[in-house]
Amino acid sequence: MGFTNKFKLNYFNRLILTINIFFLLVAYCVYLNLFFSPKEIPYFNFLSIGFPVIFIVNLFFLIYWLLFSWKHFILVFILSLGLVYPIYLSYPLINFSKKNNVKKDFSVLTYNVHGFKDEGTKEFLIENKADIMILQEARESQQKLLKNQEFKDYYSEFYGLLTIYSKYPIIQTKEIFTKNNDFNGAAAYVDIDLGNDTIRIINLYLEPMYIDKDLVKDIIKSDNQQQVEENSKKVELKLVKGMQSHVSQLEEVKPYIKASKHPIILGSDLNSTPLSYEYNQINKLLIDSYINSGKSGIATTFHGFKFPIRIDYLFNSKELIPTNSLIIRKRFSDHYPVIVNYKLEK
Repeated sequence: MGFTNKFKLNYFNRLILTINIFFLLVAYCVYLNLFFSPKEIPYFNFLSIGFPVIFIVNLFFLIYWLLFSWKHFILVFILSLGLVYPIYLSYPLINFSKKNNVKKDFSVLTYNVHGFKDEGTKEFLIENKADIMILQEARESQQKLLKNQEFKDYYSEFYGLLTIYSKYPIIQTKEIFTKNNDFNGAAAYVDIDLGNDTIRIINLYLEPMYIDKDLVKDIIKSDNQQQVEENSKKVELKLVKGMQSHVSQLEEVKPYIKASKHPIILGSDLNSTPLSYEYNQINKLLIDSYINSGKSGIATTFHGFKFPIRIDYLFNSKELIPTNSLIIRKRFSDHYPVIVNYKLEK
């Protein structure tokens, strides 16, 4: 009886605890993206976008319980432990992966250059050359200067919105899928001869969501409830359409991962966060290079909406060791480039 009394709460705190448990249940639903695709239930994938906000709300609950009831703080803290890993994938402030202190064989950069619309993007690429460069939203016609001058010693392949530059010979290449009348995602691969081995580089650009920044601002700032509801519905429909198209696009890419005879590096603008169905599908087949390099810090790569999220990645197969990684936070695009150094296991 005495033990029960220690945990007894007044009406107000019982309400707070109920709301807290509800937020915890909602947060844990993000794990359902491991099992349900957006074609089945798209709304679990929505949680992957808003998860940092849900996590912060839960932190406020923890602070509240720390101030008013340390016993309930311990209870909620234990119940919250499963939320650490999902937030860690975007914000690995303390990286639990072992640092690989071995000499690199080559470097790889992946970068959505935003159509070279921003002044300084080409110059930035020239100053930050990697041995292999995987670019999205980069049409061949937009980079004549790079191709003919600064990157004339690179082998290159161009597929619509995709570009791949390589210091090493490209011995095979294929377009996996391209945009059609309904969708604008794209994917292609090249097999590269490193001299002592061959690797496969896959460039994957999943369907963009086309969420207008002004539309989001109107939802946040508008006092017109009807307008807010209409704009919210527009955003919802765009997200659902984009996420569902990702499922089909991933199904086209997977065979080129599974059937490859060579070690793989996949560079991508996934247009999806690390908690999404899309990320989980690729992470079942390949390793997240940034996380597994042992790098600590904020891993977010997209700043277009003033809300830091991670949607740009390099993945690798187990034959490759990511030795170091870097996200360069210079705003020549609405994305930041990701660079990883690799060692190829003999």
